[in-house]
Amino acid sequence: MAKEKEEKPKKKLPNFSKTEASVEKEEAVAPEADEVASGYIQWAVNENGSYIPTFKTTQKVPPGVYEISHNPNVGYYLIKQKVVMSDTVLELPIKEPMEILADIEDFWKLKDQFRKYKMVYKRGILMHGPPGCGKSYLIQTLTNKIVEKGGIVFSLNSEAKVDHFISFCQIFRQIEPDRPLLVIIEDIDNIVSQGHGLLSALLNVLDGVNQIDNVVYLATTNYPEKLQERIANRPSRFDRMYEISLPDDETREFFIKAKLAPDDLKKIDMEKWVELTDGLTLSHIKEIVVSTMIFGKKIEDVCAHFDTMKRPKNSRTHHGKPGVGFDTPKKEEKKVGLGN
Repeated sequence: MAKEKEEKPKKKLPNFSKTEASVEKEEAVAPEADEVASGYIQWAVNENGSYIPTFKTTQKVPPGVYEISHNPNVGYYLIKQKVVMSDTVLELPIKEPMEILADIEDFWKLKDQFRKYKMVYKRGILMHGPPGCGKSYLIQTLTNKIVEKGGIVFSLNSEAKVDHFISFCQIFRQIEPDRPLLVIIEDIDNIVSQGHGLLSALLNVLDGVNQIDNVVYLATTNYPEKLQERIANRPSRFDRMYEISLPDDETREFFIKAKLAPDDLKKIDMEKWVELTDGLTLSHIKEIVVSTMIFGKKIEDVCAHFDTMKRPKNSRTHHGKPGVGFDTPKKEEKKVGLGN
């Protein structure tokens, strides 16, 4: 007797009979990899009434950090989630970052108040200070908090990415009008120096004709002196400006304790470590931990190596000591931006 053929499980086909209302109520999820690989499964409706084969659609992308890119061949923008690699995020006991966190936490609770006074629901924060002093830690803390809230983060660290965001932000808001959004503009002084056209477009997004709602802009710069008043001192573009300074004794001790293992803390002279790291950034202290605890070097030798990196001429000072690795030329820099 011939064996019956084993039936292969039938692939579940999408239900094209759903009404628009039922689609809106359906929980939106990102397409699975096997669904994408299997080919087109739905129709996208074009403005002229034509239909375009497409993959599974979603009305809401998963929370996370995204990059925006543009495909010039077909003329559309796309966003892709970034895998963010970072050390353990610490909420440092520094006054300014704590104020920024509190300001933004309050902002997310005050939507009705902004509506009451007929203001665009947005906030702008500009941070400045030497490299390695905690700006990145603060950015990562804020990123984690908004992702936990179900929000989206766009990280803009180049002229091209800023340009993509300017063109894409209105599209994003049409698709997801109420999604909490954090936009990080790193080294804004470098970005806006690329040309007046890009700067004007960015300013129009910040407080001009192309503003969007429900967004926090967080910009950083190591050189605030390069920014003109139009950017650095203009509420409604950047409502608050904070200096993130070199870490004080309390912050350095907190950071050292957080980075060392419990058994390591018993072996070191904390008072000595705090003294030797005076005038150093958090990045330098992290390297001290790596060099001493992983590579087995002495802290005195590591700090001596940092001394060779110092450039006494023109260097900034902290507690009377020359700063490390963030010297500023004495010659007057041309300020970036347009006139008022």
